[in-house]
Amino acid sequence: MIVALIIIAIIFLLFLVIWFTTVSILIDFSHRQDDDHLIIQLIIWKVIRYKIKVPKIKVEQDEPTITFKKETNTGTNEHSEITPEEISDKLADFKELLEHVLGLKTIISKFLKKIKVEQLEWYTTIGLKDAALTGKITGVIWAVKGLLIAFLSMHMNLIQLPTYSVTPSFQIPLSETTLKCMFKLRIGNAILAGLKVFKFWRGGKGSFRTKPLSKVSKEDPGQSI
Repeated sequence: MIVALIIIAIIFLLFLVIWFTTVSILIDFSHRQDDDHLIIQLIIWKVIRYKIKVPKIKVEQDEPTITFKKETNTGTNEHSEITPEEISDKLADFKELLEHVLGLKTIISKFLKKIKVEQLEWYTTIGLKDAALTGKITGVIWAVKGLLIAFLSMHMNLIQLPTYSVTPSFQIPLSETTLKCMFKLRIGNAILAGLKVFKFWRGGKGSFRTKPLSKVSKEDPGQSI
């Protein structure tokens, strides 16, 4: 009996240690012309380190294009009517879908708020053959970075203000980016968020009435929206 209690106490203690353990994630990315490097480090208790290193990432020049074909019916006039029942079903489906989306968004938002961003440095140098186009691209990159930083500040816990810049290169065509980021999260918070998402999915799909959403309700119960 005493041995069993000791084992249970040890397991419970290990669970608490894991639950309150903080993981630091460091991301170091650099892009110079067509040569990219990416290093991701996971640090636990400042002692245990796991490094993932991608020495070279190169984007192929000959990328396949995706063509979307839209077929339309011509030459015929179709007439359709919407009954009050159909309007009611569509409104009910919209409400059901909105509840699912908002429910998942709430879970993710609460989890993101518990992530601490302790470092974010993002520097870019861009240059094209056309000076005017270089100026426009520089402005677009500034805007994109500003939007991303604003998103992080709204949804995460910024410990230190991010530093970022975009430098135009009017003399020579150039494309360089360096990104260093470090954020921390508690394993228990990640586990709790995962359990909430799993419970949310297991809660079942919405009971939709109209097509094509009604097909979702008839799929495998192990899946969800």
